[in-house]
Amino acid sequence: MAWSNFVLSKGYNAAAALTKFRAVKYSGNVEEVTPVTAITDYPAGWAQFAVGASEITQGKGATIMVLGITEAEASTAITVGAMCTLETDGRVSVLVGASGKRIVGRCVGSPAANAGDRISMLILHGLGVA
Repeated sequence: MAWSNFVLSKGYNAAAALTKFRAVKYSGNVEEVTPVTAITDYPAGWAQFAVGASEITQGKGATIMVLGITEAEASTAITVGAMCTLETDGRVSVLVGASGKRIVGRCVGSPAANAGDRISMLILHGLGVA
């Protein structure tokens, strides 16, 4: 079972529906996030709760883990200690060579055996593209 340990979580408005434990980026509007859509996006953090389209119209906000250890949904098997890269749907995969994907963290617990499993990932900002 994956776990998290926050250093900084922040509340934002959601510009679109968000999936729990997937990466989000700034939408361009003040205090608003949206799902990542490219492997080179700069993530603002990871959504800690899902936000549905109908919930946005009702004013539900999003809790985003900005710093610390977050649960992150894996798109492939990931071992403890592996560096993680961003996928177009906000999930993470293991760093493999020169993939062109943004490096976003390191798996520090709860390794993933399959796509859809959750890992414990230390968020690392500013590491660039593989």
